[in-house]
Amino acid sequence: MPEDVTLQAPASKSAAQPAAKPVRLPFQRRKQLEQDIEHITGEMYKRNKELAETNKTLSLLRTIDSLVLESHTSLALVCGHITEAIAQASSYAFVGLLTLASRGREELILNGWSGNWQGQKVELSFNHPLHLRLTNPWFGTPQASALISLEGLSDADLALSLGIAEADVKQIRKQLPLKSLYVVKLSARRRLVGLLVVGFMGSTADVSPSDTTLLVRLSESVGVALDNKLLFEENQRVLRQIKESNAKLRALDEAKDDFISMASHQLRTPLTSVKGYISMIREGDAGKVTPKQEQMLNQAFASSQRMVYLIADLLNVSRLRTGKFVIDPEPVNLATMISEEIEQITEIAKVASQKLIYKPPKAFPTLMFDDVKTRQVIMNFVDNALHYTPAGGKIVVALTETPKTVEMRVKDNGIGVPRSERPHLFTKFYRAGNAREARPDGTGLGLFMAKKVIVAQGGSLIFESEEGKGSTFGFTFNKTKLALPPATTDTASADRPTPAK
Repeated sequence: MPEDVTLQAPASKSAAQPAAKPVRLPFQRRKQLEQDIEHITGEMYKRNKELAETNKTLSLLRTIDSLVLESHTSLALVCGHITEAIAQASSYAFVGLLTLASRGREELILNGWSGNWQGQKVELSFNHPLHLRLTNPWFGTPQASALISLEGLSDADLALSLGIAEADVKQIRKQLPLKSLYVVKLSARRRLVGLLVVGFMGSTADVSPSDTTLLVRLSESVGVALDNKLLFEENQRVLRQIKESNAKLRALDEAKDDFISMASHQLRTPLTSVKGYISMIREGDAGKVTPKQEQMLNQAFASSQRMVYLIADLLNVSRLRTGKFVIDPEPVNLATMISEEIEQITEIAKVASQKLIYKPPKAFPTLMFDDVKTRQVIMNFVDNALHYTPAGGKIVVALTETPKTVEMRVKDNGIGVPRSERPHLFTKFYRAGNAREARPDGTGLGLFMAKKVIVAQGGSLIFESEEGKGSTFGFTFNKTKLALPPATTDTASADRPTPAK
């Protein structure tokens, strides 16, 4: 019989009481206690090991998350940091990270790796970048990971299995005598973005489940990190292309503006001569002019005047780019100015069977306008109305005054502007589709320059349109902003000239 265990009871505080008898436990009870303690100790060791593995996983995940936030770090550098962190955490012999070179490429490139052998870091060198082609059937299977034994596999067989060059396999085996590989697919948004490859010095039987579990847990975060970097580098590449394209477009735009400026200056001199001779013939300096000839000369003069305004628009566009576009205000009677401009194209409206109506106000204040540029605006609005209104149409020019403002409107019942094209209508060289069909020879500069001139003088643009029913273009100014300087106010207010129609 085994000897019983004797437990001594603690001494009583009272000296009068007799000593307690020792408590004896049976041998089976002692054995059970020892087994319970051993079991609890084993469970604690197991829980501590699981906790250590969890802490290691969390630490690696925090490292990877911090790398994801470093948006300006290159993909290769991020891959290098990730592989080094994984290798140090578990002392793997080799950790490689192969990623997509770019979207649409059917191969993975070794962007990061870390090698450890016998406690020292191994420097792997390749004669060329390591590529892994996605033609391997394994990439098309739902299998997320694979454990590969390298024992018994020749260099040629391993190269064929991995889809890499045999020379690369020899280099890796020479520097790291691996016996097994564990590969994990890295995905993000249901797309393959890379491959995590871990090499072991031991056989596949020596690879612990904790190692494979850790790598599978890491795969999702690593996949997201790689996807973010791929997107960032793709965005950077597209941004570089856009910048290069913009630089080329700016150079072309400058060359175009230089040509426009040069051509406009060269055209202005002979056009002035043509316009002058036409004016002399109209006035009878070359002899009596018949009514038919006068009609034709009027059209020629109006066309030459339109050409003068077009050249002025081109020059102003050039001046805007060079910063030489300036407003030169002077006392102007807007009602008289409109009458003079409309008089030049009244004949054109008659030939086109259009009604051009303008009723000047009986009295109108003299205000400070840039005479030449404001005439261009008026002519552009009226000229556009004539061109985009069919035969038999009507164009109404109205000039009104309120106690605080002056307003001019040119209203037609022409083709109108499509709603989708209205936001772009006042941009340089832009023309609506129906306008290009009605007038193929337009430049798209008239409205662009009209807006610039109106805004530069402190006014606001008026634009209303309904496709197929007509448009209204015009401007409104606060009279206070256009008030005459004190030196000229008394003279200008002495009388308000009534413009002739």
